[in-house]
Amino acid sequence: MQISKWFVRGGVLLMSTLVISCSKMTDEHNAINNNDLKNSLFEKISNTPDLSLFTGYLKQTGYDKLLSASGNYTVFAPVNSVFASISDPTQLTDTSKLRKLIGNHIAYQLYNTAQVTTTTRIALVNGKYVNMVAKRIDDANITDADKIAANGLLQVTDKIIPYLNNSWEFLSNANAPSKQSTYMLSLFQKVFDTSHAVVIGVDPNTGAPIYQTGTDSVFTNLYWSKVHDLRDEKKQFTFFMLTDNAWDAEVTKYSPYFSTTSPDSTKNAASWHIISDFAVEGVYDPTTVPDTILSKFNTKVPVTRTEIVSTYKTSNGIVYVMKKIDVQPSSKFKTILIEAENYNATSADRRNNTYFRDRFNSVTNLDFRDVLVLNHGVATFNIRYDVKEVPSIKYKAYWVALNDFQTVTHTQKLGIGTAASTTFAYTTVSLANYNEVYLGEFTMPGYRPVLNVYLVAANSTTNTANPLVCDYIKLVPSF
Repeated sequence: MQISKWFVRGGVLLMSTLVISCSKMTDEHNAINNNDLKNSLFEKISNTPDLSLFTGYLKQTGYDKLLSASGNYTVFAPVNSVFASISDPTQLTDTSKLRKLIGNHIAYQLYNTAQVTTTTRIALVNGKYVNMVAKRIDDANITDADKIAANGLLQVTDKIIPYLNNSWEFLSNANAPSKQSTYMLSLFQKVFDTSHAVVIGVDPNTGAPIYQTGTDSVFTNLYWSKVHDLRDEKKQFTFFMLTDNAWDAEVTKYSPYFSTTSPDSTKNAASWHIISDFAVEGVYDPTTVPDTILSKFNTKVPVTRTEIVSTYKTSNGIVYVMKKIDVQPSSKFKTILIEAENYNATSADRRNNTYFRDRFNSVTNLDFRDVLVLNHGVATFNIRYDVKEVPSIKYKAYWVALNDFQTVTHTQKLGIGTAASTTFAYTTVSLANYNEVYLGEFTMPGYRPVLNVYLVAANSTTNTANPLVCDYIKLVPSF
């Protein structure tokens, strides 16, 4: 013992600390073993008098078996008194509804209140998600926290965690405005998708796989893939819906920008471009919702609180039914930027005469890449670009075209719709000009799902007269 005292004092102190810590851990471990780890979660809930109603519902729904089995679960158990004030009593008498409701109180993982320090989206056994932070789960408070059982944690709550439809399911709710709902639910179609296709052979001519009929496509809604998948329980959304009168007014406002050869297709095009800005990721609470929200497509969506007719909480966000959302065309319609090197087709195969050049712009101090077609020998040789979703509005056209490859100027033009278009005259491409050049204005006579834009060389076979060169083409909406 004397030797131990004289052996490095720091080591003795460390050993003492370890003994004390281990002793404390042993006491706690024994306490847990004695009081908690002998019983499953279901047994622990069953032995809690103020959870007797919840115990009965677990038995009715079969979740008692789950919570008696091995695993790691967190149960958010409401006390008896809160069931008396449930908003829809049929949830307690209808077997299907009851199972959904009780499943909304069980998570597959362990969630200790001391460890969930920021708002966390947690998965429940019924496929839904809820938000938890510290001793708050959804809108309920955890009044008796982190009670340990052999197969998980018990959190006692002062409220029921309601089973809610997600934001997409709300479209089929009686409270959802019918016209917007009807349109969004009409967007289902078959889409080519080979991710789960069954290959039954190979095309001898192309080498491409041959798929079993019916396995190479999926039936899906375009809104899910092109805007937001409002079914996604992991995420949260703020979703705007217009009353029927407001919907009609907005469609009428935007129809002139999407005029087609038929009233139905015009209405459909306008409707699509309206709803594309009506859902955003994240939840904006009614008390703090800003007056402007930026959509996925960078459109400013004005939100006037006095225009909110009703608010509905969903399992993955919030839905606002509005009597007006006045999205301005100047915000919705964006500048079209065409990178000249990213073309879709050419009028003749001149790949051996086509160059993609990396350059430095001394005006903007930025690097850029352009396309140059030189010595191609074809009169009115042209490059085609396919621009999608072009509304019927006025545009101002610009380009940057750097002529630094020869000592003389040349001409080229922009073709709108066709290469032979006379919308724009030929423009001289001056030497070593790094600036944006204004080409003029044009008005789209109607909406184009795909608009062909052409970069057209001079009507000459002379090499110095007919080059094509361009960094980018810009079409700027003019209101």
